[in-house]
Amino acid sequence: MNRAERRRQQNKMAAAAVESQAAGQFSVEQALQLAVQHHNAGRLSDAEIIYKQILVADPAQSDAMHLLGVIASQTGNNDRAVDLITRSLAISPSCAEAQNNLGKILKERGNLDEAVSRYHKALAIKPQYVEANYNLGNALMELGKLDEAATSYHKALDIDPNYAGAHSNLGLVLLKLGKLDEAVTAYNKAVAIRPDHFETWRGLKVATKARHFSYSQNKQAGVPSGEGLSAVVGATTGHAMLEYSLDSFKPHKADESFRKAMAALPPRIGEEIAGQGTERECADPPQLPDKLVALLHFGRSGTGLFHSLIDGHPEILTLPSIYLSGFFNPRAWNKIAAAGWRGLPERFADEYAVLFDANATKPIANAQGKELPRIGESEGMTCVGEDRSEALSVDRDEFCLEATRLMEGLGKVDPRSFLLVVHAAFEKALKAKTTKDIVFYHIHSPDEFASLNFLRYAPDARLVMMVREPIQSCESWIRVLFQENDYGKIVFHIIAMLFAIDQIPFRTQDSVGIRLEDLKIRPKETMRGVCAWLGIQETPSLYEMTAQGKKWWGDPSSPDYAKDKAMSPFDDVATKRPVGTIFSEKDQHILRTLFYPFSVRFGYRDADPEQFQKDLKEIRPLLDDLLDFEKTLAERLNTDPIQFKRNGMYQYFHAGLLDRWDVLDELGDYPQMLEPLAIG
Repeated sequence: MNRAERRRQQNKMAAAAVESQAAGQFSVEQALQLAVQHHNAGRLSDAEIIYKQILVADPAQSDAMHLLGVIASQTGNNDRAVDLITRSLAISPSCAEAQNNLGKILKERGNLDEAVSRYHKALAIKPQYVEANYNLGNALMELGKLDEAATSYHKALDIDPNYAGAHSNLGLVLLKLGKLDEAVTAYNKAVAIRPDHFETWRGLKVATKARHFSYSQNKQAGVPSGEGLSAVVGATTGHAMLEYSLDSFKPHKADESFRKAMAALPPRIGEEIAGQGTERECADPPQLPDKLVALLHFGRSGTGLFHSLIDGHPEILTLPSIYLSGFFNPRAWNKIAAAGWRGLPERFADEYAVLFDANATKPIANAQGKELPRIGESEGMTCVGEDRSEALSVDRDEFCLEATRLMEGLGKVDPRSFLLVVHAAFEKALKAKTTKDIVFYHIHSPDEFASLNFLRYAPDARLVMMVREPIQSCESWIRVLFQENDYGKIVFHIIAMLFAIDQIPFRTQDSVGIRLEDLKIRPKETMRGVCAWLGIQETPSLYEMTAQGKKWWGDPSSPDYAKDKAMSPFDDVATKRPVGTIFSEKDQHILRTLFYPFSVRFGYRDADPEQFQKDLKEIRPLLDDLLDFEKTLAERLNTDPIQFKRNGMYQYFHAGLLDRWDVLDELGDYPQMLEPLAIG
């Protein structure tokens, strides 16, 4: 029985269950229990059908109305969610769970004060409600009421001392308050409970780096070499990643921690699933692509554009958008492989429903583990084609059948081989006639784990990074965050760009950087260079923006995107955009100096070693104080400059700036930087 048939059968059962309640055969309560089971298992469509049937039978059934609103929220329809949950509360105002869930949706919409009010109502009904205390802390933290947020997290932990999320977010509040030792302690507790949580490890990295910076700046002694982790936690993959991440602030000295982090990854044999084909089939494996090329970004550098030009090439397999950017994250394979060998294609199709229908609302996890609902819509995949009337889609059942057929010839399946199977099966489901041997994988912005995990499964992978003039790229990338006064994310973005240019994988893999400016101004020469590097033929498809062969109209988040005309792949509007909307002349001087070796290598400025040394000495004292964009944020947030400098994010940021400066002061260069693509 295929998935569509199973769903039809489940729908009939659900409808019959509710309709038969009058005969005493099945109660609304039993139907509700069945719906909740589906809901908790992540089968949102099945749960939604039953909730709706319940409301047909009993329009005043507030629990079904409330939970239908939760599904609407989970699938990105917050307006409908607010309406449904508000109506449910009009029927049952004393439902603490509904008050709490309405608060979560209001917070997501930016209505923080209203969200706080809802959490307080939930707690008035149910004072020991741990999740409401936790959510109240989250809203208070976003409002900048850090001490109150800490109190809410402590209340949640008094009720449930093993609530990892509360420990982790308490760590973030303490980090922002500058209580770095306490923040490290909170993060350690969170790690001990949930050692696979990305945000906790990132917070521990920031708190640890900021703490070391604080002690060194204040000439304090006694900073422990370890991070206070227990022996058990200290032996986890996450701890090895933490050490590698911290050492990567001096990438030219991080080879040993890189090796240790690679060695600490879970054994490959533990992720291999034995095939179920015959010996004859395994001896005659199917034809799968055998070359992997991974695309990385550098700020806002046009990876979506480049991907759309690669799409449709007769020698290359690729999937649309960045849907699979989190495929090599620690949890992704566990979810896909949970049902065993036979269940792999179906589980994959469930997790990445948007691949089969761009209108799918089910969230997918990005490279940092964040759940993204309606990503097909936000990536411009629901309005493709010549008249923008099409949404990308692929026959799911056909994909699953083809993937199963390909797997039957494999003795075992692991993340790499299954990624190749997915691309080959997807191509077959699109009715492609040619055999292709290159997979172009838009990995985009992997964290340390995903990056190393990908490389250990694909040690022969080649890397390509799209680059752009760094100040312009950075301003474009943080534009919205600056408008939202999101200092923490701005810091992560700037640091990511500063340390993207000489990461260790560029030494271990065949890697090149492609200038966005060259792609736009010299498309023929640039694409011919790409063809030479990839070993492919030049074709007309390389000069057309497409997704699954259909016209793609561009990234809706771009300031140049318009609903009434197509974006041109080769205009220079973006690359001629002036800088200075965020960074002052002083800020630009600092960043241009720190990016100097990269900018010279990629032709963004002429070499002038003598002036560079003068600039290096000139900017050093400036790194000990607020940059101008930080002063602007401090004023907007009504924060005293001294208090702003206590923020752990400030200390982490300036520690990173100083690390870049130290390498340039010592060596005059960043050793083993990314090489530019050779073009005519």
